[in-house]
Amino acid sequence: MAKSISYMEAIRIAEEREESVRGIFNTYDTDDSGTIDMEELLVLLEDLGLLTKLKTEPTAFATEMFVQYDANGDGVLSFEEFKGLYNAAIDDSAGKRKKAAAAKPIQGKDSKALDGGTLEARKKIAAEKAAKKAEEAERIRKQNADMKARIMAQGKGKDQKGLDAEVEAKRREMAEARAAAKAEEKRRIEEENRAAAAKRKNIGAATTNKLSDEENALRAETAARIAAENEVKARMLAEQNRAHSKKLASTGAATVNQLSEEENAMRAEAAAKIAAENDAKARALAEQNRAHSQKLASTGAATVNKLSDEENALRAEAAAKSDAQKAEKSAQMAADNAAMKDRLANTGAATDHKLS
Repeated sequence: MAKSISYMEAIRIAEEREESVRGIFNTYDTDDSGTIDMEELLVLLEDLGLLTKLKTEPTAFATEMFVQYDANGDGVLSFEEFKGLYNAAIDDSAGKRKKAAAAKPIQGKDSKALDGGTLEARKKIAAEKAAKKAEEAERIRKQNADMKARIMAQGKGKDQKGLDAEVEAKRREMAEARAAAKAEEKRRIEEENRAAAAKRKNIGAATTNKLSDEENALRAETAARIAAENEVKARMLAEQNRAHSKKLASTGAATVNQLSEEENAMRAEAAAKIAAENDAKARALAEQNRAHSQKLASTGAATVNKLSDEENALRAEAAAKSDAQKAEKSAQMAADNAAMKDRLANTGAATDHKLS
């Protein structure tokens, strides 16, 4: 029959055990952060004499422990978290395996709002992550075991405490090397991310500048073409007016009504021609604008609604120039018509009172 112990004795034994476990825990806390790396979990359990007593296969046990006690995925355990894991190892060693506690909900998330597919996907990812950590923990355990065996073999006849200290120093050195490698990898990734972000920013600026240059070139080309078309049209109208004036001077027999009808016909023809040209020009400009808008949209540049003040000023300037040209053309046509009427009045042609 087992000897019963008092409550106070039980408390004392529990405190001594916790102090012993904390001492071993602290040897693995190489950076004095109050936490240990999950990668050394199996090494720690081996030092505590629990690994070989586990009823569950070590990597399977470690996988479950990662999910249960490293719920936030930060890869470390505080001493309070480790106490839960230690007790689970004690229970597993005694064949009193408890059902794993449900995973804690993610901070700031409403688990009820997550659908079944999302929850299953997260569970799968967590399990895969835990399995990889467990594999790494077993690799490190074997590495430490090999290191310890070599030191012990080379130190036959030496003081055991000295050998233990050498093993511990080597284990700490290896742990610090892993921590340094992790820190360097983290720094490298952060630097690559910063470089990638800066590159994206520079590419965006270069693209905007390039599109601006292309747009300015396109506008200049369009303005030059419109100016050339207006010049051709002006020459054509001047030639038509000269031909019309020459015809009036040579016919002399036409009446005012006849001249008026012929003049109206020519004006209607000229107006129709101008309208057709304006319509063609409007269609061409609309097609260019559509093509340019598609180009801006495909490159991620600013849309028409986001044109800069400088671009709006260029458009306003082009519109003002076009309005001025139209006004000038209208004034010229009015002057030509007035001159034509004066010439008709002075040619001696028949007036309304001399109609046959």
